Amino acid sequence: MSGLPEKGTAIGTIGPIGQSFTVFEKNWTCKDCKGENLARRVKCHRCKAPKPAQGGGFVLDEALHNALYGAGESEWRETVDPKTLLVYYYNSKTNETTWERPKSLGTAPHATGWFGRGATSSNPNAMDISFYEERNKRWLARPAIRQKDEIEDNKKSTLEGAYEYNIWYDKFIGDHWTATNRGKEPAEGRCFTEEHAGYTKADKIDSKSKFFCIHFARGMCARGSECQYFHRTPVFGDEVCNDQAKDIFGRERHRDHRDDMGGVGSMLSPSRTLYIGGLKKSSYKTPEALEKCLWEQFGEWGKIENINVIYRLNIAFMRLRTRSNCKFAKEAMGNQSLLHGEILNIRWAHDDPNPVAKEAVARSDLDAAVAILQAKGIIPRSVAEGKAEDEICHIEAPVRYQLPPAKKLKVGENVQNLAPELRYPDTDAQYADDENN
Repeated sequence: MSGLPEKGTAIGTIGPIGQSFTVFEKNWTCKDCKGENLARRVKCHRCKAPKPAQGGGFVLDEALHNALYGAGESEWRETVDPKTLLVYYYNSKTNETTWERPKSLGTAPHATGWFGRGATSSNPNAMDISFYEERNKRWLARPAIRQKDEIEDNKKSTLEGAYEYNIWYDKFIGDHWTATNRGKEPAEGRCFTEEHAGYTKADKIDSKSKFFCIHFARGMCARGSECQYFHRTPVFGDEVCNDQAKDIFGRERHRDHRDDMGGVGSMLSPSRTLYIGGLKKSSYKTPEALEKCLWEQFGEWGKIENINVIYRLNIAFMRLRTRSNCKFAKEAMGNQSLLHGEILNIRWAHDDPNPVAKEAVARSDLDAAVAILQAKGIIPRSVAEGKAEDEICHIEAPVRYQLPPAKKLKVGENVQNLAPELRYPDTDAQYADDENN
């Protein structure tokens, strides 16, 4: 076995707050049979020989290598806009800001948690945020066109995306549940944004409650510019305006995911990662060709952070930068084909059980939480910058904020060393005579 699609395995996340770097371990070669093995294997897959102590060596990102070996750490830091809760990057010396992860920071962490980081600017397949914003402006200068001549009668009496009638609430709710509707059958239409997108009535209405047309995403809207929903792809501003109780198509979100991980998703554990099944690896010459095809086909719907292709299982996991774009891509590419007649099975992905990914998620969320507190003046930048996670132990209160009085604690065996002023008074001596009588 040679030419493995994975050339390295993430083994950890290091770096100061605001600068997270992923460390990779290279694949190792067996000394006995010369077979190439993934870094996570402890035995050779051919001859079962044990993995050498040094493995295949480590891969340090260029930015991390420079920081560790004297070339100087990057001046760029990541922070969070407290209004939009979106991650952006700033230069600590020039005060320059950008939505894109600078090349000097290297690749984004192995997993990015609640807040999206975006792919590094050095990734040849990733599109810049400016590309999507400029494209959106160009679309809004023209009216949206009709994707179909008419809408079927059975879809005129229900809300968009609501096909399940609930007799208790007397209304249509939810999404398709049966496999006959959106299961193994090819999609009825497809959205081509460069041809179909444009302004609609939704762009002329001054309202905070605006949703995207699910029929447009599926290439089946017959209203065109007369539609009351958006006929374009989400941009950064749409991530903030969305009602958290509903998805971008106006469908009510639920507490938990459906058993089949389909539908509108979960309100308590929103996901930016899609499971993509139904791929045909035999139709592509190399794993890289399949991954490039996924970048091109799904990149139309929004900024992609990472794609992990499990070549032997014909599946892939794709993480987008914002949840809005992730939801749109799920509907737009459901039951669609890439290049060779596949019928894609797209679901929400479960949380990655990999301990390295869990560590990266926790670290990414910590970085974002510190950045939000910094922006609100709770943690000075001088305290957080350049310090490791375990070094941030003191949080200063904002100016003009009065701390509440300390709560008194009950004295017990485990709290004998507490400050005396925090203890309740000992009243046992007052009632000693009563107890004796």
